[in-house]
Parts: sequence; structure tokens; C-alpha cells
Amino acid sequence: MTPSSVDHSAPKSPMASEAVMADLMMPHQANGLRRPSVFGGVIMSMVDKCAALSAMRHAAGQATTLSIDRILFKEPIHVGELVEVRSRVVHVGHTSMSVLANVYAENIATGERRHTNECWLTFVHLDQAGKPAAVPPLRLETDEDRTLHAQAARRREALLAERG
Repeated sequence: MTPSSVDHSAPKSPMASEAVMADLMMPHQANGLRRPSVFGGVIMSMVDKCAALSAMRHAAGQATTLSIDRILFKEPIHVGELVEVRSRVVHVGHTSMSVLANVYAENIATGERRHTNECWLTFVHLDQAGKPAAVPPLRLETDEDRTLHAQAARRREALLAERG
């Protein structure tokens, strides 16, 4: 199928937008505290990039971060650990997309893997002129898809009410 024959308005599943990024945490990424861990901004940058990939996959085009609605740092990530970010679109509006990103840290020597961060972000699809553009609907296929979609819808309503 050639790119020009792809139907960009057809519903897409959340898994179709899944993106994965991984990086080994190095000493220059430490925060400089007495008991150093990886600087939170390093993790936030990885999350934003991975989530942007999910949004762009779903929209089949440009997307920009509207907001990072929540980043929960459950526990520190240490230098020498492998960090993996997994993201996917879980809710869509007319031009916006809610993306859930989860961060995992792995001690390569022991194989221990921890879920360290849960992050919710909102992206807007942009057309060639940089204006907000419609996104494809979301096709919910699994119980997990439906649960995350409902959770994202509640979060979106609360954020819209907060913004007034």
C-alpha cells in the first residue's frame, strides 16, 4: 500500500500507536544529590519523545505536546540501569490525543525490572500549516483499551473543568 492510499481517518487501535524507547543511564545523567539518581528532566525528555512518537503514529503526521498532565515518580532510577519508556494513545478528541507512558528501570546485572513512572500527556495534531487538525478515531479492542480510555476521559474532563 502506498502512503497516498492510506485512509488517515480510519479508526486505529491504541497498540497501533505504541512506541518504545530505551537508554542506558550514564553518570552525566545523575542529579548530583548526595545519593544520586537519574535527573528527573532526563526521564521527562524520554517520556515526551516517546509519547510524541505515539501521537504522530496515531495522527499519521505532526503532533506537538499540549501538556504533560501528570508524571508520577514512584521511585528513583539509578546510573547504570536500562530505562525503557512505552507509550500509546489511549483517548482522542477532535484534534487532541491523550497518551499514557510508562517507564521501567532494569538492573541489567540482576534482571530486576521496576515500574518507576506513570505519565499522562496531551498532544495536538498539526496540519502542514501548523494548525490543529482532526485525528482518527480510536478503535478499542481489549478490556485494557476500554479501561484506559475511560480513565483518560475522566482525566480529560477534570482537566478541562480545571482550566475553566
